[in-house]
Amino acid sequence: MFDPSVSQWTFITSMLSPRSGVSLVAHCGYLYALGGFNGQDRLSSGERFDGHAWQPIVDMLHPRSNFAAVILDDLIYVIGGFNGTIIPNTECLNVDKNEWTEVKQMNLNRSALSAVVLAGLPTAIEYSYLHILQRDHCAEGQ
Repeated sequence: MFDPSVSQWTFITSMLSPRSGVSLVAHCGYLYALGGFNGQDRLSSGERFDGHAWQPIVDMLHPRSNFAAVILDDLIYVIGGFNGTIIPNTECLNVDKNEWTEVKQMNLNRSALSAVVLAGLPTAIEYSYLHILQRDHCAEGQ
């Protein structure tokens, strides 16, 4: 963990499970480590760090590594990834209900991707996937 006030790194408690290709998000005072690969299997498990210790959380619906994770409207979304094959699955965690819910799949399978929320950006639509599709579709019609 890095403390910018003293410009120093310190070791923290190890996670409950080894994970590579894991996604991390900070939400409601916790750091969530979701999915990943433990050297043998893709994981559906996750855990959260409260500044002192890691605690297990409810498993995702789909095991995955190398996926995107983002916070939107107080939900943790996980998008795409790899589970032996590249997947289109998307799901979200409601931390208050401690429950994962399936969300509409992407139209393309994707792995090793990133996601970002552009809340409050006045030109957000110009950077959105929908806008790019509309622009490309209009260019094809000309």
